[in-house]
Amino acid sequence: MCLAASLLLVCCSGTTESVSSSQTLAGDSGNSDVTVAVTEPSLSTTSTTAAEVALLLDSDDPTLALDHAESAPLLDAFAPSVMPGSPMGRVGYTRYVFTQSGDQVIPALIEGPKGSQTRCQSVELPCSFQDLKDLAESGAVIPPELNMSSDELGLLVEQLETLEETVRKFVDVNDACAAGYRPDRAQTPNMGSHFTNMGLVVDGIFDPARPEILLFVAADDDAPPFGALGRCKDGVWKGVDVEIAGAAFYMPFLAVGNDHFEGFSGPLDNWHVHYNLCRLGGQDVTVLPSVCSGAEDGPLSRPQGDASEGWMIHAWADTEHDNQLGTFSMWNPSLWPVADPSATLGSRTTSNTNLIADFDYQTVEAAVPGKISFFNADPEAHSVTAGTPENPTGEFDTGVVGGGNAASIEISQPGTYEFFCSLHTGMRGTITVGGG
Repeated sequence: MCLAASLLLVCCSGTTESVSSSQTLAGDSGNSDVTVAVTEPSLSTTSTTAAEVALLLDSDDPTLALDHAESAPLLDAFAPSVMPGSPMGRVGYTRYVFTQSGDQVIPALIEGPKGSQTRCQSVELPCSFQDLKDLAESGAVIPPELNMSSDELGLLVEQLETLEETVRKFVDVNDACAAGYRPDRAQTPNMGSHFTNMGLVVDGIFDPARPEILLFVAADDDAPPFGALGRCKDGVWKGVDVEIAGAAFYMPFLAVGNDHFEGFSGPLDNWHVHYNLCRLGGQDVTVLPSVCSGAEDGPLSRPQGDASEGWMIHAWADTEHDNQLGTFSMWNPSLWPVADPSATLGSRTTSNTNLIADFDYQTVEAAVPGKISFFNADPEAHSVTAGTPENPTGEFDTGVVGGGNAASIEISQPGTYEFFCSLHTGMRGTITVGGG
């Protein structure tokens, strides 16, 4: 698939399990002869880790073990040659995400370098842009969990400040339209609407002053932005009021290769690659190309599907939307639907509580007919929607449930009921309602 075609969903607004991705890019020509210029980055960077600091293994990521097995990939962008026996991984938090598609387990996302990673996605650590700035300015000891030197931190903050200056140039969305950024027209929960500049995508240059993607959100948080936000027409925005929230970057493999791209200073920027992403029937789902478009399937261990021809990353460098999950986190709980970034299971839950946690549903063995509550222990938004993505039944739907919040469904008749997350359609569950 050519680069222009595969970037129909470049905005990675869905990093899947099949989580939501962006829609077709406005103004994308779909030409098959797009080439990528291989040029040197305009801002120097350092290696991923300081030589004097030992690389930390993220023990909270069980999928990293796949990189130490016999089936481990040779290059960072590739998946293992043998698929796991069941779905595993969590979008935005683990090296691999595998999901069930039909009777197969297939890759949905790969993030970061293989073997070991450094992640800063905790409110207890200085992970946000503002936190990193404050840490650098204070001269305090850098927490060992960040696994970086003071020089790396200083350069990272410099890069992010450059990006923030660029982001603030587009406070007026009309300036983004005039500069060649085109929206995906939808707003993904905790991620925003992706405005992509295809000219910057195909030039193969990494420059914090020239992000390939700008992230906008609807200005009115009280009006859930379902459906199209608007579009750029003749260099002018036609749509609802929006505000700038951050940026994202896309580096094609043709320009930078299949090993993890070293863009920002230090080890915190875990870039990701989409696998088997498809916009099918109005939903972003993870299915093989043969299911999505009738195209021939390639090896499961190689990137295929929409937005699968390069490395991508979000960079939350706007202090007005500071992200306590980390400046490079996939999700930003300060965006609609606003959530508690420290949402965890904690003491607010009991063994009889139906949970949404780690992008999974945890239900009691036998629920009682009537109102059935779910607590969302993730910092990202989810839903409990009756049926499956392919066959929603409409029997119940919580709507969007922000992180740290609870919602209820009502089931009056005994039976076993399937449900899924309308925002991340790879999330599926069942609940059995008893007769008592």
